[in-house]
Amino acid sequence: MQNIKDAANAATEKVKEVTSGASYEANKEVAKDSNLSASTRVSHGVDAVKDKVEEKGHEAKKEAHKEAAEERGVIGQIGDTISNAYNFVAEKVSEVTSGASYEAHKEKAKDSDNTIGERIGAGVSAVGDKIEEKSHKAKAEAHKEAL
Repeated sequence: MQNIKDAANAATEKVKEVTSGASYEANKEVAKDSNLSASTRVSHGVDAVKDKVEEKGHEAKKEAHKEAAEERGVIGQIGDTISNAYNFVAEKVSEVTSGASYEAHKEKAKDSDNTIGERIGAGVSAVGDKIEEKSHKAKAEAHKEAL
């Protein structure tokens, strides 16, 4: 049972690692935007550094959990493999579902026949769907790597 917990913790850390990496890239791009004020750029630069530190921390924790899971032996690894395979498929299904929802909301946001409120709401929902899609993709990759 501890193998599964270690594998799950490793997968969680992988998701956090990927999320911190994505946040780092976004903050880095904003920090480079010369059209923004110096204080905004500096603030995003500081946030980018924090994100990079968090990313490396999650990477180290992930490796520790992964090693702990691997030390438990063949029987535990079989359970981990089954769990990771199931979770990989579940996350891929969720990723596809979020992607489809994103496309639907995006089209609704573009449709000039809808009210401004409907279009804004659909746009906000599309952003949320895209975030969910990326999150599910990262989780699926973490499960796939753990296989």
